[in-house]
Amino acid sequence: MAVIAIEVRDAVNRAVLSNGLRVIWEKMPAVRSVAVGVWFDVGVVNETPATNGVSHLLEHLVFRGTETRDSVEISRAMDEVGGVLDGFTDHENTMYYARVLDEHIELALDLLSDITINARLAPDDVEKEKRVVKEEIRAYEDSPSDRIHDVIGANLFPDNLLGMPVLGTTGTVSALSRDAVTDYRDAGYNAGRALLCAAGHIEGDELVGLAEKYFGRMSADGTGGRPRATARNAVPRSLVKDTEQLHLCIGARSIPYGHSDRYVAAVLTTALGGNASSRLFEKIRDRYGLAYSVYCYGQGYRDAGVMVVYIGTAPETAVEARDHALAEVDDVAKNGLAPEELSRAKECLKGNLMLALEGTAARVSRLAKQELFLGRQVSLEETCAGVDAVTGDDVTRLATDVFGEGLTVTAIGPNAEEVCDI
Repeated sequence: MAVIAIEVRDAVNRAVLSNGLRVIWEKMPAVRSVAVGVWFDVGVVNETPATNGVSHLLEHLVFRGTETRDSVEISRAMDEVGGVLDGFTDHENTMYYARVLDEHIELALDLLSDITINARLAPDDVEKEKRVVKEEIRAYEDSPSDRIHDVIGANLFPDNLLGMPVLGTTGTVSALSRDAVTDYRDAGYNAGRALLCAAGHIEGDELVGLAEKYFGRMSADGTGGRPRATARNAVPRSLVKDTEQLHLCIGARSIPYGHSDRYVAAVLTTALGGNASSRLFEKIRDRYGLAYSVYCYGQGYRDAGVMVVYIGTAPETAVEARDHALAEVDDVAKNGLAPEELSRAKECLKGNLMLALEGTAARVSRLAKQELFLGRQVSLEETCAGVDAVTGDDVTRLATDVFGEGLTVTAIGPNAEEVCDI
């Protein structure tokens, strides 16, 4: 077994294969399943305006067939053992994962390596899948509660890679050639940009041996740098559309994923709109009955971030709901959180995290994201300590920094222009 190094550090273990592929795993003895995935450090930020959507199209295409399996054989192989095989694309990464019983870990690694290394990308398949993706885009455009988050992203990052949609557009996807897809795959799907992660009922020696067996043949190229996605001034934009609800986002640029204030940001978004006792939920839904769905979230990228409030409400009450949300955002920036709010948000965060990490899928996703974005593993104890250390002054400071300037309102609905006029 040609493995460069194996490192054991508490419950999280690390190995490097002969081609440079990093392997990280965490053993969870109390479960019978294993979640395993391969993450590629490429996504929308590696595209251009002309090739927007190629990351997502490629993610679809690998399931169309390989040199030894067609799409039906790929699906049946996993269905026959009751497992799950899927993929996901975002702005900065593309990942493929499987979740199986521990006895089927070799099958999972065999399939994951086959689709990511040996996908045939046949010309007919490219054309068929382009049609499928364009239908996905049309369905997405007909779902304003989803699309609004792409629109706020485009507003906060105009003329910027982070502002481009993950799916691309029907125009850019139509124009993608097979050569563009294969060139993108060859440049990005290699050991230098890949990370293999697993969590569950696994033995390290077995996992590393299987990883070398199935992924050791992956090209070692692709260790070059990645584009830096920086933010520019926000540009407000609205979409007038005949919808039953007005979908509204209030957003601002925020901090990157690895920023020292990341725990402060998590407490702030939780207190504002992260649960049923948050400010926005209690005021806009419970007190005034203006919305069914209202929440706040933060998204951190490598070089930037966003903080967004979302509200779905009737067109005739949209301005009122917007003003209530703006008032709460302004109040937190000026006056901070009451001690009981701060305590409640911190305990909620820690409880949610600990409950989520009882599952293998959440655990493996956390392993991968921390390795890719932080370059190290942050223990649950360190995370909880970071949350506990957040003070009221920290929250007020960050809220002032984030919401103090550059706040933009984005809306989709019949009176979207009116709602965006603040």
